[in-house]
Amino acid sequence: MVLVLACFLSSAMGQAPSGLVQPKAPRFNVLAVAESGGHHIAFTRAARPWLLKCGEANGFSIDFVTNMASVTSTMLTNYRVILQLDFPPYGWPPEAASAFKSYIEQGRGGWVGLHHAALLGDFDGYSMWPWFSDFLGGIRFKTYIPTFVAGTVHVEDKLHPCMKGLPDSFIIQREEWYTFNHSPRPNVHVLASVDESSYVPDSPVRMGDHPVVWTNDHVPARNVYIFMGHGPDLLENKSYTTLLLNAILWASGK
Repeated sequence: MVLVLACFLSSAMGQAPSGLVQPKAPRFNVLAVAESGGHHIAFTRAARPWLLKCGEANGFSIDFVTNMASVTSTMLTNYRVILQLDFPPYGWPPEAASAFKSYIEQGRGGWVGLHHAALLGDFDGYSMWPWFSDFLGGIRFKTYIPTFVAGTVHVEDKLHPCMKGLPDSFIIQREEWYTFNHSPRPNVHVLASVDESSYVPDSPVRMGDHPVVWTNDHVPARNVYIFMGHGPDLLENKSYTTLLLNAILWASGK
């Protein structure tokens, strides 16, 4: 239900007439960064109306940007959360990279990153951003499952606020399941992992220990990385949408 304030006061008192509803001002603002094209655009297009609806229901507003050229430290003071909806961690202008680094290291707000945020390596003529790799647990992208498979995700930290309302395990029907040069587990707090033996159809592309949701407790900013984020079907998965909304609210400090 959209958060509204009903104003059933007399218009004779100089206030809103009976029956008029007035929306509450948002409690915090979210900056969502997503590419304007690419093969993840269907996810972005599905996520946008879902996020706007969730914002109305949960007291936050969302601004969307499709590149990092306008991102500065001054701009980021307007936002409680940065949502890296579908945007890789390379090719950022120096000012935007510096602003984001300070935002995280100084705890100026929270961060939620999906899928492409862990595309760490040398891509599209850009070198890997070492700081971002360290931020995500010192990992580097290795490979992925291009044919897509279903997988069962197991919640590891049931008491973490991001896991509120989630079952002990849930199925993601179609994902690429990136693998990395090693597990980030030694450097991060793992909230959930995928059971590679549950892949349907089976795939030889495996990591062994395969975290898919985690947070870096070594920086002041609240932060959550959620690997899943490729297809629009995820927005029809109640467990996924619960996880994503929980992450945004927790990252905001609320």
